[in-house]
Amino acid sequence: MHQQLPIKMQLEEDSMAKIVQVLTRPAPQYDLGTAEAQVRDLDAIVEKLNTTFQQELKDEVEAENFFLN
Repeated sequence: MHQQLPIKMQLEEDSMAKIVQVLTRPAPQYDLGTAEAQVRDLDAIVEKLNTTFQQELKDEVEAENFFLN
């Protein structure tokens, strides 16, 4: 069983995004299953950050269009 360490990442105060992800802790010796779990955890963080960034861009464009029209 993989040990997991809860990691909370919060962006700057002016940003509304908050990312919460649990990361798998490394084993004392190399274990392929643990390494694969760590990669999945990191991929999940990247996906959450990318999704958040895209939503922020969309919100900015919508706000600009609202005020300009």
